Amino acid sequence: MAQRHIYDGIRDRSVIRFILIFYFFLLLNLPSFKISAQETIRTFKQDDVFSIFVKKSKRARRDSITLMPVQIKKPYFATTPFIGYNPAYGLLIGVGTTMAITLGDPETTPVSSVCAAVNLTTAKQTIITLRSNIITEDSRFILRGDWRYLIFSQPTYGLGTGIKMHTNRGIVFNDGGSTASLPPDAQPLNYEYIRLYETFYFRFARNWYFGIGYCLDDFYNIVDHNHTDSVPPQVTSHYKYSTDHGFNPQSYVMSGFSLEVLLDSRDNTIRPTKGYMANIAFRPNFSFLGSSKSSMMLNTEFRTYIGFSKRRPDHLIGFWYLGQFTEKGRVPYLGLPALCWDMYNRAGRGYIQGSIRGVNFIYGETEYRFPISPYSGILSGVVFVNATTASSDDGTRNLFQNVDPAAGFGLRIMFSRKTLSNLCVDFGFGADGTKGIFFNLNETF
Repeated sequence: MAQRHIYDGIRDRSVIRFILIFYFFLLLNLPSFKISAQETIRTFKQDDVFSIFVKKSKRARRDSITLMPVQIKKPYFATTPFIGYNPAYGLLIGVGTTMAITLGDPETTPVSSVCAAVNLTTAKQTIITLRSNIITEDSRFILRGDWRYLIFSQPTYGLGTGIKMHTNRGIVFNDGGSTASLPPDAQPLNYEYIRLYETFYFRFARNWYFGIGYCLDDFYNIVDHNHTDSVPPQVTSHYKYSTDHGFNPQSYVMSGFSLEVLLDSRDNTIRPTKGYMANIAFRPNFSFLGSSKSSMMLNTEFRTYIGFSKRRPDHLIGFWYLGQFTEKGRVPYLGLPALCWDMYNRAGRGYIQGSIRGVNFIYGETEYRFPISPYSGILSGVVFVNATTASSDDGTRNLFQNVDPAAGFGLRIMFSRKTLSNLCVDFGFGADGTKGIFFNLNETF
């Protein structure tokens, strides 16, 4: 058995090396043409939901503005509420706000954005998030942050893909809040969580950036209900992993630096229609910085967009890849790569956040975006498919041994033509009957 585990570990590392070689080859061979920061030119009339209440003569004057690169001289805010209910979690009420501003010439400076959200439930869940993507004049520097405070509850099903989740379903909100009821095979966890990620990027070549940052993940007051509330205590996936690898099952910390290389030639960071985004990040966690254990993680990401119409740049197909790997040491259970724990909680429509988790983790998605409103641009739609593969710590599940697929469709409503912010409603369907209705502000990727 031990020899099989060693062989499986070698096979996982070989897969990771192949992906990295392919990833670097792709980066080195991407076209080096220059893309202006906001050069998407629309030859149709871009309205938003508020344009319906504007007189036609004034609307025509407003439409002409969208033929120019997006420029927001003063902070502009777009706010949307969220509400839902389920007996398992009670009433969920939330609000999300996006602030946008241009900090330089719009021909060379993309729109900077700050997204904040607060979700509260009658089950005493609190979800507070603040994400920022600040881009200075001429795109010389980027400051990217992801701050969160959660009083949270979330089920786990073990590590790796191919685990049946027996009809986990519900309404999913933009910051991980969910009204999903718990299926009988779920292992519910309650915990408090502080995330503090902040990375500073400086440009060293056209569209290329080097980044250095600090990352903190602090999980505490962890209650593993199937272990603590049963007699005799059940050996849950979280408890077994924590005790096997020397972590305190009630609290643990990851604290370390982030060293990154970023390529970003997208025409718009809020609603991209062309270009590339590729990122490679090494994250060493150190015990002298407060980590429960030292470890090394590698995160990779790639996005690109292929348009079908010059007149309608929003008619396109997009591709998204995420790869997260534990390269050295051990990472605590809740700190392992998991579905829908990316920066904006967007990966994995069709599954509830955190339901797929692994030591190594690969995710891919393709989305077809098409206009519905031929003249106003207010309504558009999407069709998507995605797939996830993840490995366990004991060698019983390896990358690509099992794949959890999902697919779905959605509607986009132009909420703010000034920031190109969409209200997004998606219906996702995963394996074993899992399904969900997903609400977001701005595009999935």
